[in-house]
Amino acid sequence: MLTVSVKWQKELFPKVEIDTSQPPYVFKCQLHDLTGVPPERQKIMVKGGLLKDDANWATLGVKEGQKLMMMGTADEIVKTPEKVPVFMEDLPEEEQVVAVVFFFNPFHPSMI
Repeated sequence: MLTVSVKWQKELFPKVEIDTSQPPYVFKCQLHDLTGVPPERQKIMVKGGLLKDDANWATLGVKEGQKLMMMGTADEIVKTPEKVPVFMEDLPEEEQVVAVVFFFNPFHPSMI
Protein backbone atom coordinates (compact mmCIF):
# COMPACT_ATOMS: atom_id res chain seq x y z
CA MET A 1 0.00 0.00 0.00
CA LEU A 2 1.15 3.48 -0.89
CA THR A 3 -0.27 6.78 0.30
CA VAL A 4 -0.24 9.64 -2.20
CA SER A 5 -1.88 13.03 -2.52
CA VAL A 6 -4.06 13.82 -5.51
CA LYS A 7 -4.62 17.33 -6.83
CA TRP A 8 -7.79 17.88 -8.84
CA GLN A 9 -8.86 21.37 -9.91
CA LYS A 10 -8.42 23.50 -6.76
CA GLU A 11 -8.79 20.59 -4.35
CA LEU A 12 -6.10 18.47 -2.76
CA PHE A 13 -6.83 15.01 -1.41
CA PRO A 14 -3.84 14.48 0.90
CA LYS A 15 -3.97 10.83 1.96
CA VAL A 16 -5.25 8.59 -0.80
CA GLU A 17 -4.20 4.97 -0.49
CA ILE A 18 -3.15 2.94 -3.51
CA ASP A 19 -3.40 -0.82 -3.30
CA THR A 20 -0.51 -1.75 -5.58
CA SER A 21 -1.77 -5.34 -5.82
CA GLN A 22 -4.82 -4.02 -7.73
CA PRO A 23 -4.84 -2.52 -11.25
CA PRO A 24 -4.88 1.28 -11.61
CA TYR A 25 -8.56 1.14 -12.60
CA VAL A 26 -9.39 0.34 -8.95
CA PHE A 27 -7.51 3.50 -7.92
CA LYS A 28 -9.51 5.47 -10.49
CA CYS A 29 -12.72 4.10 -8.94
CA GLN A 30 -11.53 5.39 -5.55
CA LEU A 31 -10.99 8.81 -7.10
CA HIS A 32 -14.46 8.65 -8.63
CA ASP A 33 -15.88 8.24 -5.11
CA LEU A 34 -13.90 11.28 -3.93
CA THR A 35 -14.45 13.60 -6.89
CA GLY A 36 -17.43 12.41 -8.91
CA VAL A 37 -15.25 12.15 -12.02
CA PRO A 38 -15.94 8.82 -13.78
CA PRO A 39 -12.83 6.67 -14.39
CA GLU A 40 -13.20 6.91 -18.17
CA ARG A 41 -12.95 10.72 -17.96
CA GLN A 42 -9.92 10.79 -15.64
CA LYS A 43 -6.44 11.70 -16.79
CA ILE A 44 -3.97 11.04 -13.99
CA MET A 45 -0.47 12.40 -14.42
CA VAL A 46 2.33 10.33 -12.97
CA LYS A 47 6.03 10.81 -13.48
CA GLY A 48 6.63 9.87 -17.09
CA GLY A 49 3.11 10.26 -18.49
CA LEU A 50 -0.52 9.30 -18.02
CA LEU A 51 -1.72 6.47 -15.81
CA LYS A 52 -3.22 3.73 -17.99
CA ASP A 53 -5.86 1.31 -16.69
CA ASP A 54 -3.70 -1.73 -17.39
CA ALA A 55 -0.38 -0.30 -16.17
CA ASN A 56 1.81 -2.10 -13.65
CA TRP A 57 2.38 -0.14 -10.42
CA ALA A 58 5.87 -1.64 -10.05
CA THR A 59 7.07 -0.13 -13.33
CA LEU A 60 5.46 3.30 -12.78
CA GLY A 61 7.81 4.33 -9.99
CA VAL A 62 5.11 5.91 -7.80
CA LYS A 63 6.58 6.67 -4.39
CA GLU A 64 5.12 7.12 -0.90
CA GLY A 65 3.81 10.68 -0.41
CA GLN A 66 4.08 11.57 -4.10
CA LYS A 67 1.65 14.14 -5.50
CA LEU A 68 -0.38 13.03 -8.52
CA MET A 69 -2.43 15.39 -10.66
CA MET A 70 -5.83 14.45 -12.00
CA MET A 71 -7.80 16.15 -14.75
CA GLY A 72 -11.40 15.44 -15.63
CA THR A 73 -14.94 16.72 -15.35
CA ALA A 74 -17.33 15.41 -12.71
CA ASP A 75 -20.73 14.01 -13.62
CA GLU A 76 -23.63 16.41 -13.39
CA ILE A 77 -25.77 15.73 -10.35
CA VAL A 78 -29.13 14.45 -11.50
CA LYS A 79 -32.01 16.37 -9.95
CA THR A 80 -35.33 14.77 -9.10
CA PRO A 81 -38.14 16.23 -11.18
CA GLU A 82 -40.30 18.87 -9.49
CA LYS A 83 -43.50 17.26 -10.70
CA VAL A 84 -43.51 13.48 -10.79
CA PRO A 85 -45.85 11.93 -13.38
CA VAL A 86 -48.74 9.92 -11.96
CA PHE A 87 -49.62 6.76 -13.82
CA MET A 88 -53.12 5.40 -13.86
CA GLU A 89 -51.91 2.12 -12.34
CA ASP A 90 -50.66 4.06 -9.30
CA LEU A 91 -54.07 5.62 -8.55
CA PRO A 92 -56.51 4.09 -6.06
CA GLU A 93 -59.17 1.96 -7.74
CA GLU A 94 -61.92 4.57 -7.29
CA GLU A 95 -59.83 7.25 -9.02
CA GLN A 96 -58.93 4.85 -11.84
CA VAL A 97 -62.64 4.45 -12.64
CA VAL A 98 -63.14 8.23 -12.69
CA ALA A 99 -60.06 8.68 -14.90
CA VAL A 100 -61.25 6.06 -17.40
CA VAL A 101 -64.72 7.62 -17.61
CA PHE A 102 -63.24 11.12 -17.93
CA PHE A 103 -60.52 10.43 -20.50
CA PHE A 104 -62.32 7.89 -22.64
CA ASN A 105 -65.59 9.84 -22.85
CA PRO A 106 -66.34 10.36 -26.57
CA PHE A 107 -67.74 13.81 -25.75
CA HIS A 108 -64.60 14.95 -23.90
CA PRO A 109 -62.93 17.90 -25.75
CA SER A 110 -59.71 15.92 -26.23
CA MET A 111 -61.61 13.22 -28.15
CA ILE A 112 -63.36 15.57 -30.60
